[in-house]
This record gives sequence, structure tokens and C-alpha cells, in this order.
Amino acid sequence: MRMLLALLPVFALQSAPLYQASFDSNAKQWTAVHGTAAADNAVEHEKHASLRVEAAGESDALIRSTRVNLTVGKSYQLSAWVRTENLEVRDVDRSPIATGASIGMASMPFDVHSESLGGTRPWTHLNLRFTATRSQDQVLLAIAEGGAFRGKAWFEG
Repeated sequence: MRMLLALLPVFALQSAPLYQASFDSNAKQWTAVHGTAAADNAVEHEKHASLRVEAAGESDALIRSTRVNLTVGKSYQLSAWVRTENLEVRDVDRSPIATGASIGMASMPFDVHSESLGGTRPWTHLNLRFTATRSQDQVLLAIAEGGAFRGKAWFEG
């Protein structure tokens, strides 16, 4: 089964998608640096499979996309739908202070990301506008970066 996720996450420059990801067709598009990530056909948003992200022990979760090409100086918008279930975040005596489920870019500082979600939330649209400072970057799906969490989050376009 092949499902293209319209914006999971997708960069849009004036609503024109530059990057699209599919959890079903190419698992190598996403790499779990911390935590676990798996396509979840049981939890859908608008008939599209989602990516379920969970902790792997006492850790945060950090999922990176393959590299995407950008034009330095151009404005972009990163966008995704996120759902959380019993998501509780805690610090582990380190800086930065951990936040909930969010989207961002690998080249950005830890405190530059979309709104973050915790607790149990229905599908919520998150976005982040930014100006490219590199010609290549990676999309980040993050939960409790620099901390630890329990619960689950699903990401979808």
C-alpha cells in the first residue's frame, strides 16, 4: 500500500510543496536518532497513515528526514498535523528545557520550533515559518528534546 503524505512534514513556498514524505513507500526517508518511529496505519488523519513516535527507554525522541534542498534567503513554511496521547515531558537535569511534540529544522537552535503539544490532544495543525540559512537541511520531529517523556505522538501531513 502506498500513501503519500501531503505535508508530513512538507515545506511549502507559497503553497507549492518542495518536499513530500511517505511512511509506507520509503522507510529510509526518516531516521530515528533517539526514540522510535514507525508507520501507523491504525491511526490516520484524513485517510493517511501517520508516523507514531515513542520513547526508547528514558529518553527524548528525535526523528530526522532525509536532506532537503533549500534556497538560502528564501522563506519557507514547515507544516504537519500532530496528535498526542498521555504525553508527559520531564527535564533530566540538562539544558535545554524539554518541550512537547514539535516540528523544526536540524540547523535551527533548540528553542526555534513550532508550538509544542503535550497531554492528550486531537489532531492539531502545527507550522513554523523560517528563512533558510543553509542550502541543505533536515526536517526534525521532536519530543522532549534534551529531556525524557512517556506517552505517544503521531505526525501526519
